Order: sequence, then structure tokens, then C-alpha cells
Amino acid sequence: MIRRQAVLLIMACLAVVAAWKFYINAVAYDPLDRDAVKHAAIKETTVAKSAYAPAWDKDIIEKNLFSPSRTYLEPKPVPVTVAVPPPQRPALALKGIVLDNFGDFIAYLEINQAKAVPLRKGDKVEDIEVSDISEKKVVLQWNNETITMSIEKVKTISNMPRTGR
Repeated sequence: MIRRQAVLLIMACLAVVAAWKFYINAVAYDPLDRDAVKHAAIKETTVAKSAYAPAWDKDIIEKNLFSPSRTYLEPKPVPVTVAVPPPQRPALALKGIVLDNFGDFIAYLEINQAKAVPLRKGDKVEDIEVSDISEKKVVLQWNNETITMSIEKVKTISNMPRTGR
């Protein structure tokens, strides 16, 4: 019986000491109290290079998906340089030149093998502008290029020999 009371008394003392230590170290602890905190002595070293490198280098920090400093950057537009081929010169054929009732010349031009179009001086069709028309030739402007067409090689009715009936 004495043994039982001695064991209970020792257990009670241990419980009181443990509760007191818990209260001092956990409940009544003041983190701002400088006297309670043991400070480690810091040695000033003059070693220029550390033997250890940080685990996160600059590349990993920049490419971190979950970094709060990382935001969406809109990609810059890539300048597109498309080589535009020079425009192809239209197929032109001078079919004839006619003098109208008002004394102006009218040229009949076939453009890209389409039906011949009557054009007067100053008319513009498909980027082709008529600069001048005379009895035997037509001067056209196309993309800062001067095109001169003549009908001298075309035989007219007056030059052809007549056949009798």
C-alpha cells in the first residue's frame, strides 16, 4: 500500500512538473522577449565564394508557374514580309482606230483576250489609261510604264486590191 501511494505521489509530481514546463515553454512564451531567446554567435567570414549554391537559380524562378510575379504577356506581332510578285502585264491587242462624228479618235482594244472595248483619250480600264490616240497609234499608261501600240502592220480595206465581179 505504501508502494502504491509512493508511485502515485511520484506520478503526481511528474505531472505537476510537466504541466509547469508546458505552461512556461508554450503558453507563457513571448517571442519578442530577447532574453528568452538564445542567439547564435555569428562569425564574420571573408570567404568570397560559398561552397553551396542556392537550389533555385534564376531560370527556375523565372519559369515558375505558380509565381505571383508571373503574369500573362501578350506576344508581339511578328512583322510579315510577303514578297509580292510584280503584276503581270495584261495581254493587249489593238483591233482598230476609228474617227467618230465629233472628230475624236476611238481605239478598240482587246484586253486579256476579252471582247474589244472602245476607248477614248483619258479613259481608264483595268489600270490601263489611254494617254494619246492618233490615226495609226495608241499610247497607253500601265503601272508607270508607257505602252505604244500601232496599226501600221494591219492592212486596211483601201490598201487591199479590189476584185471584180
